[in-house]
Amino acid sequence: MTLQTQMVLRQALSEPAREWYGLEMVQATGLPSGTVYPIITRLEQRGWITSRWEEPAEHEAEGRPRRRYYQLTKEGTEAARIALANAHQNRAVRTAPVPWEAVRPEAPGATT
Repeated sequence: MTLQTQMVLRQALSEPAREWYGLEMVQATGLPSGTVYPIITRLEQRGWITSRWEEPAEHEAEGRPRRRYYQLTKEGTEAARIALANAHQNRAVRTAPVPWEAVRPEAPGATT
């Protein structure tokens, strides 16, 4: 799982029952829209999030483009928590200090 996907999932999990739109996610994560929207699409294809278009009256009254709202599914919330925990654990293992002996083996023929 990419760090960018982890950022999107962490942001969505900050309020899992809340609906959000793509530009909100872009602003909250600081990632470019060309990164966020493909991530959202993949998560939706997996069933981790659902989406809906807002009613035309909402955006027309505010004079702005129509928004598509996203929300984590119950299954997606659980899957995201597990995936982030696994990613955190894997990162901790990869960045754990390595004993000096493992990095610098004895020279051939050396005696101790």
